[in-house]
Amino acid sequence: MDSSRAVSGHEMPALLGEWRNGAGSLAQRLADAIEGAVERGELLAGWALPSERNLAAVLDVSRSTTARGMELLAKRGIVRSVQGAGTFVVGRSGVAARTPLPRGLRGKYRLGSGTGPGVAAATFPDVAGLPREALTLSVDDLLAAQPNGDGPGSGYAIAGLDVTRVAIAASLSGNGLPTKPEALVVTTGATQSLSLAFEMLLSAGDVVIVESPTYPTTLDLLRRVGARIVPVRTGDGTVGADALVRLARRTRATLAVVMATCNVATGRSLTDADRSTLVRLARDGVVVLDDRTLADYHPPPAPTPVAALAEHRNIVTVGSFNKIYWGGLKMGWIRLHPSLVETAVRIKSRTDAGSSVPSQILLAKLLPHHGPIAAHRRSEMKRRTHLATAFLHDELPDWRNEAAGIGPSQWIRLPLRDTAEFVGFAHAHGTTVGYGGIYRSDGRPSAHLRTTLTSGDEEILAALRNLREAWSAFPAGRGHRR
Repeated sequence: MDSSRAVSGHEMPALLGEWRNGAGSLAQRLADAIEGAVERGELLAGWALPSERNLAAVLDVSRSTTARGMELLAKRGIVRSVQGAGTFVVGRSGVAARTPLPRGLRGKYRLGSGTGPGVAAATFPDVAGLPREALTLSVDDLLAAQPNGDGPGSGYAIAGLDVTRVAIAASLSGNGLPTKPEALVVTTGATQSLSLAFEMLLSAGDVVIVESPTYPTTLDLLRRVGARIVPVRTGDGTVGADALVRLARRTRATLAVVMATCNVATGRSLTDADRSTLVRLARDGVVVLDDRTLADYHPPPAPTPVAALAEHRNIVTVGSFNKIYWGGLKMGWIRLHPSLVETAVRIKSRTDAGSSVPSQILLAKLLPHHGPIAAHRRSEMKRRTHLATAFLHDELPDWRNEAAGIGPSQWIRLPLRDTAEFVGFAHAHGTTVGYGGIYRSDGRPSAHLRTTLTSGDEEILAALRNLREAWSAFPAGRGHRR
């Protein structure tokens, strides 16, 4: 560890932000805020923290509060105290082991199968609600949709059918992201789009800044290419793009992955100022990848997409129609600077000779109905958000939903140090929820659960009732209840 850096007390207020806000005692809030600064990379391993007396004076709290805060951090493995020398950040290498999830549970609920009822971590809207007139497929459709438009052809179109690329470009342009068909590659969804981008842009050992929370699949794909993941909290009302940029410059990052509109867990979005900051980062040489998988859930007026602020080679955008239309559609896209498309197509060709022609035709027919479809899905989510929020308020008052109320997710904080054990307990009692820890890009324990609202109203209520019963039965001594 590099112990040459001593953090002064006067630096701490800026690093901790509005740390007094939140749940728990002042000591718990202080410990959470310092841990958050470590998570973001603002406090690095080996750095010496101010003395308890100094910190208490700067933060205007009692010394007992700072002492208790440091005790909590030491128990979590975030800091260590050296007699006569001070308190030092241990960092991510000091993460204490947590209770593992039951065997196979992570993959099971990420696949979204056999995990009922109601609020599994990975679920998709069903085909109901899509216009029936668009869900048709004829021989004439197949003949007309070939890459050159003049015959049946082979059905192989690695970049995507012309008719589909044109339709996607028109839809994106109509929703605030001016796009030309030749800047697009059609994929099976955001996962394939991310995989293409990472393989194209990264080498083993490259530093990638990733917001926390984020998609577990994003983290898995980055680990597969050997990237070094550095987490930062963005889009949740605590830390914005300025912190991300500082971290990217400090670590000499190659890539930053963000969900600028509708975070997968919190549903929050970056401000216009933050988006402009990301554009400046791209111009400084760091590739910015904006994952817009859930962006269509944002009510109008939607924030301006990052790529709409500047047409730059270092701004890449990915998206999916599976989360807003239907999971069985298997359609997504990646928007690149035209100079990069040929490279993306070559990489895609190694494992994929072209996305499904029938799916691409159906997508081209659905896209003219995008506005009403998205409005219908948003209406469903709004109603179910009110439903779930009312249930939590009345039946689980010590659970706090920290999501923005936008999108298909709830991000619920429990009065636990780590929810892993309760996730397994609830699963054994019949309801599967997303463990917050797998959405954290630093791998730390999490006090959160992620639930989704894409099932029917009655299924959601049934799942919430099951969770209430599981919580009532969960032993008070397990999970380190706060």
